[in-house]
Amino acid sequence: MAINWSNIDRRSTCGRVLRMPLRLLPHGKIMTIRRGPAAGLKWTVGSADHGCWLGTYELAKQRSLEQFVKRGMTIYDVGAQAGFYTLFFSCLVGSGGAVYSFEPCAYEARNLLEHVRINHLQNVRVIQAALWKTSGLSPLTIDQGQTQNKIPSGNGADSILQVPTFALDELKLPPPQLIKMDVEGAESAVLQGALRTLQEHRPIMFVALHDDEQRRACAELLHRSNYTLYALDGTRLSHHIELDEIYALP
Repeated sequence: MAINWSNIDRRSTCGRVLRMPLRLLPHGKIMTIRRGPAAGLKWTVGSADHGCWLGTYELAKQRSLEQFVKRGMTIYDVGAQAGFYTLFFSCLVGSGGAVYSFEPCAYEARNLLEHVRINHLQNVRVIQAALWKTSGLSPLTIDQGQTQNKIPSGNGADSILQVPTFALDELKLPPPQLIKMDVEGAESAVLQGALRTLQEHRPIMFVALHDDEQRRACAELLHRSNYTLYALDGTRLSHHIELDEIYALP
């Protein structure tokens, strides 16, 4: 059974000891992903959690996704970051499938593109933009760490970075059969811009939820679109959600 190294508390003695050898790896070193659907592909140290190249990153989510991803599918990776799930999906859908990876942050998009390039992935398209409830321009934070920059909840007048945004319903792309979304608190806004897609194309939804407001709003939007919500272990959920990760089936 694979150990989820990412879940071992960094503050504990055990966590610090186990991670000591990882600190010796230089940023930029190319490692081989050890396990999971993307095993054998290349990964850049420093682009994300070491669990990505170890293959143990978000194990419960990986296992849940594997139940639904089939060869030939079209998948949207919304909030792709450095591309762990993009590589994961690319391997699972095969040459007959397609992965559209959305990542507005320039730093993350650079890592994402590099991982697509060094692994010679032909079924991936990278879109350097954010999905949102409307199309236009929106501010993006630049000071929230490596993987947590987001469209702020206010007007973002002080932000020096503006990024293109698209409502999913307005995109002229092949419709998705599965959407994985991790957008740092913008999840309900993305769903608002995707209601027609949910109604007409009925994709399977995997959503990372970042606070109680988003849990409530996303549950309401998904239920309104006639989706049933589940925990990653397959437990059916009511309208009241307390989890950070869910999936929803039409």
